[in-house]
Parts: sequence; C-alpha cells; structure tokens
Amino acid sequence: MAKRNYALYSTNIIAILIYVVVFFNLKITVSEEIMFSTLDAGSYKDVQNWLEHGVDSENVSTRPLLYPLLLMTTSKLGGVYGIWIVQVIFWLLSINFTFMTINYITKNNLLSFIGAFFFMSNLSLIALTLHALTEVTTVFLLSMMLFLLARKIEEYRSLRFFHICLFFMVLLTILKPVFYIPLLSLLFIVLPLFYLKKYLKYPLNILILLLIILPVIVQITIIKTKYGEAKVSLISSKTLSNYLVSQGMEKIESISFESAVKKSNSLSQKQQIYYIKNHLFLYSYLFKGNIVHNIRGVSFFLLYPDGYEKYRLSLFMKHYNNVMLILHCIFLIFIFPLIFIFIKSRNFSILIFLVFFSILEFYYIFVTGISFWQGDRLTLPAIAIWSCIYPIILFYYLKILYPTSNITNCKIVSKS
Repeated sequence: MAKRNYALYSTNIIAILIYVVVFFNLKITVSEEIMFSTLDAGSYKDVQNWLEHGVDSENVSTRPLLYPLLLMTTSKLGGVYGIWIVQVIFWLLSINFTFMTINYITKNNLLSFIGAFFFMSNLSLIALTLHALTEVTTVFLLSMMLFLLARKIEEYRSLRFFHICLFFMVLLTILKPVFYIPLLSLLFIVLPLFYLKKYLKYPLNILILLLIILPVIVQITIIKTKYGEAKVSLISSKTLSNYLVSQGMEKIESISFESAVKKSNSLSQKQQIYYIKNHLFLYSYLFKGNIVHNIRGVSFFLLYPDGYEKYRLSLFMKHYNNVMLILHCIFLIFIFPLIFIFIKSRNFSILIFLVFFSILEFYYIFVTGISFWQGDRLTLPAIAIWSCIYPIILFYYLKILYPTSNITNCKIVSKS
C-alpha cells in the first residue's frame, strides 16, 4: 500500500509540474475574455443567464442544464477564477481516478502510471481548463464512473452497480446529449434483461431509479415545454444539418458550403435522412473521414486566440493524436480475443467492465463523424476511458504471454 501511495503521490507531483509548465507557456491569463471567447462558451453563458435572470435564449434548446449550473455556482464563488480552479481540480482528480482504476484492477504501478501519464500529456485538455466548455467536466465524470465501477466490479449483478452506472450516465446526458443513447440503452435493454427481477422483488428500488433519472426528466420537460419536442436537446438534428448533410450537399451539387447549409436547413429531418440514403456511399466516406480527422485534428486551443499560437505545443499534439489513431485501431482489434478468453474462463466481472467501456468509448468517437472543423476537441473526452482500459487490456495480454513475469505476477480481480 505504501508503494502504491508513493507512486500516486509521484504521479500527482509530475501532473502538477506539467500543468504549471504548459500553463505558463500558453502565455494567456485567466480572464472573462478568454473563458467565454468561443461561440460554444458563449452559448453556455447564455443558458446560465437564463437560469439566473430569466433572459431567454435559443441556446436553451441545445445546451442542457448541468454545465450552466456548474458555471453559475463556481462563478458566484470565485468569478472566472472559480471556474478555472474547479476545472483544474477536475483535471487533477481525473488523473488520480485513472491511476487508481488501473491500479485497483492490475495492482501494477507501472501500468497505472502509463495510463495517467498519457492522460496528463494531453496538452489540449490542459488548455481547455481555461475555457468554459464541457470537455474537462465530461472527462471528470467519466473518470469517476470508471473508478467507482472498478471498485464494485465483482458486484456487477447488484442494483448498486447498475445505479452507479445509471447515475453517471444521467449526469453525462444533461452535460452532453451525446450520452442520451447509451442512457436509453441502459434503461430499455440492460435493465429489462438483467435487473428487472430485482426491481420487482424490491419495489422500493423503483423509487431510487426514478430519483436517479429525475434530472433527465426535468431536462426533457424543459425542451418539451419550450420547443414542443420530447428530447434532451435539439443539438443533434442541428449538428447533422449544419455539418454532415451540408458537407455532402456541397460536393454532390457543387455549391458553396454556405449555400449547402441554407439548403440543408430548408429540408425536414426526414428529407435529410432520405437525401443521405440516396447518396449513402459518399456520406459513408465523408463520415469515416470526419472520424479520422477528428482524432488526428489540430489542437485548436493551443493555437488560440490569434497572436498567442503555441506551435511547438501544437506540433507535439499533432504527433500525440497520430499515435492515438494507431492505438485506437490496435486496441479495437485486441479487445475481441480477450472477450472470448474471459467468456471461456468465466471471468464475467472484468469482461463486463471492459466491454461496456470499450463500447462507450468507440460509440463516443464514432458519433463525432457527423461534425468537423473543431480539431481534436470532439474526440477528446474519450481519453477518460481509453487511458484506463488500454493499460488494463495490455496487462491481460502480458499475463497471457508472460504468466510468470513480475509485471503480471500480482493479484487480479477474482472470477465471478
């Protein structure tokens, strides 16, 4: 335990040093002008103003409540510095959760540090602590969920395990609507198949379930009341129209992108889907290309604002993101043999943990294909997942290949 604590303390010291060095190299200050300088940050500010002062804004239709509530709370406590400090704390805690998650499963300090080091080496995420955007908070919630579920990994049959997973997915949904589909999958696929009998046996748990999903119900009620649609947010349809559909129209009809956006927005959602189906090959090609470009994207916030470009840091992130694309492809392949090995050995606890988070990671990366022009920011939150599960996957392969080596000769989560 002492060695593990020493390794974790050392990891924190290294993380703080990296943050300080990068922060001073950014040469920008913590300020209102920087924090809310982007259009997206401004949209969250608008929703915050709606919550605080009742100032109506169209951005209420696209920005769920959680992050504006966080902005409202932290800014009241410490202004723009309050927002920055909380996001730095989230960043540092996420590194700790990453280290502890890997260490809990593998009991290996080296692999735990490797995962944490990949995390803290992402300079784009460090730069985002200075901006009022949801990425740092998303990473924090995902990292905490990974840690808490790893601690309960052998209780995967219990409602407590399911409730932890559901609770974080609810928070993530009212932070980023992209998590709504995984949330629905938990409620309408996982719950009926694996947990329904437990709810029927102990009806009080139904009340707990309702309390957990209440924030999503409130969010849907707001959108239904204001805009007449029972959705968490209207952002997905707007993103599809303004990006992917317009991207295809520009090429198919040889018009400017601006004209394509106007034409795309004049169509209904059914007409847009029909248009995509009629040009499915091109849209499939564009979608795949967008995913690759989003993973390999430039670090926008290291080249922002104008006059403060950090080209050396940006070059480092270019190489970093190229490596990540390769690693994602490798581990996407590597996970499948492990699935069969865990099924054969009946090690269902680690199987469920790795499969669930692998699906969530690649789902998150996959859906970014409908958008573009935002650099590596779109796929960035997935770092919370892959920085944990890739070292764990590597650990099990090392255990299979070198069962007597020091790196694998340690206690592993017991079979279920």
